[in-house]
Amino acid sequence: METPPDATFHPVTPPPALSLGETLRPVTPMSPHGTMLQGIVVPAPSSVVRGLVPGQTVAQRYRVERWLGAGGSSTVYEATDLHQDMRVALKVLAVPHADAAMVARFRQEVEHARALEHVNILRVFDAGVDGERHFLTVELLDGVDLRQRLLERRATLAEALRWLTHATVALEHAHGRGVLHRDVKPANLFITRTGVLKLMDFGLAKSTHVMGTTAQGAVLGTPEYMAPEQVTGNPAVSPATDLYALGVVAYELFTGQLPFRHPEPVPLMFLHVQERPVPPRTLRPALPEPFERVVLRLLEKRPDDRYRSAAELRTALAKLWPHALNGDASVAARAPAPPLARARAPGPGGGTG
Repeated sequence: METPPDATFHPVTPPPALSLGETLRPVTPMSPHGTMLQGIVVPAPSSVVRGLVPGQTVAQRYRVERWLGAGGSSTVYEATDLHQDMRVALKVLAVPHADAAMVARFRQEVEHARALEHVNILRVFDAGVDGERHFLTVELLDGVDLRQRLLERRATLAEALRWLTHATVALEHAHGRGVLHRDVKPANLFITRTGVLKLMDFGLAKSTHVMGTTAQGAVLGTPEYMAPEQVTGNPAVSPATDLYALGVVAYELFTGQLPFRHPEPVPLMFLHVQERPVPPRTLRPALPEPFERVVLRLLEKRPDDRYRSAAELRTALAKLWPHALNGDASVAARAPAPPLARARAPGPGGGTG
């Protein structure tokens, strides 16, 4: 039988002698049997390695073992840290794409990751520059991200509640150190083989201590998971912004579908601003009513109407365990999705910046 997870913080100390130095952004962890890069499975080729070749070393420390995957601006390898004799994920920024603005942003992003050492957050080990090659190393994990996991099979209430609790304590840790994630979504929630969920990819992270780093009116995020204040370009994003996104994830876990759907990103974003979600129990009558209350509060339009903090949400989630353990049902089966919602045109003052 599932038991409630320990919701206290468990700081993780990186191995000795590992220095972040000049740093870049964290990378999605990989499975040795395939690659989870931003939630997309990229099979590793048997002999072709992009950019670096097996046996080549970076910074006289990281020996490339094999190619894992590539994104729009970087390539990821499995490598051996020769100083620590352990496997790591090595992310190398593609030189043609490494303009000054991108490098500066990556360095800022890892400044956030440097402050976050927690069992439910992907660990950053080291980063720097080797010649013209900007690189980053993070822990190498075995498992799958939540997006892929949801495609494989339905989740039980206890599984879903455990994952949400892990994500919540990760956000509590980040928020307590002045870091907002701003892109919480299943592709950025990785589930290890041992069942531990890790929050990863702080690529859109923002420090609450340094406001104004994003221009007013700028829209950053993933449309399916964006809070109303992100959609309108409100610079006053807060921990409640991450909690809204986690509410979308919770809705998806408990109902098997997103609260808002539209084929175009801009109308989809404004559904978050203008429309109320269908109550989860309308889609899944077997869902206990207390679960629905938590989800709908997370999805409130006004940040002040959501939970005041991740700590308050953690307390609310802990109260759901008796309901999850009594008659635990797999309520989040993938069901035929309803017709796509029609979005109203953005109102006066609305827009994407």
